[in-house]
Amino acid sequence: MAVNSRYRGSVETRIRTFSYSIMYNKLTSLLLILIFILSCNPDKQTKVDPNEITFATDDASVLFFKNVRQLYYEMEEMEAAKLKIFRHKKRDQSQDEPIINLAIVENWRFDEAYLLLEPNAVISSLNEFTIKWEGETGTGEILYRQGNKSDQVAFADQIYGCIQQGCTFSIQVNDIWDTFLGSEKSREAFRVTMFDYYRLVKRI
Repeated sequence: MAVNSRYRGSVETRIRTFSYSIMYNKLTSLLLILIFILSCNPDKQTKVDPNEITFATDDASVLFFKNVRQLYYEMEEMEAAKLKIFRHKKRDQSQDEPIINLAIVENWRFDEAYLLLEPNAVISSLNEFTIKWEGETGTGEILYRQGNKSDQVAFADQIYGCIQQGCTFSIQVNDIWDTFLGSEKSREAFRVTMFDYYRLVKRI
């Protein structure tokens, strides 16, 4: 029995459309998987200009953080101040050795984000201290002083740059040098938080 050419053409069109739909869905899925993988493993080599400190966010950077990166953080909401504070879930919360954890502070009223340094109990009472770094290019010192939001970022920038170079750290507390950011856990939490902060304020 002959098949109506119009019907046959309609079937072929539907088959082609279905095939294209499958290909599109596969490509979309692969793209989403790639984005997810990249977002879960922030780049360890991207350099940041220490002279370009900024606190401004925009809708795109905030949306990316909330949709992709926020699940890796604990959130504290300060309703009176209209601030949200994000702390990495895998940060080192030990009180046995000197540690500085980082928190990202979102000030949504002014479209800004800040970096909050949170020394643990071992060094929280110190107004200033010195961190010594050692790497393939030599050695150096980074001085920490309690200061404004720019000072906090400038200090963290230097530590981040040294982590990228594979440097080891020691910290001077009461005239005694002790290991600082000695564990992979503490280094990685510091590095990832910095990377997420840089992306939030569009420094990368």
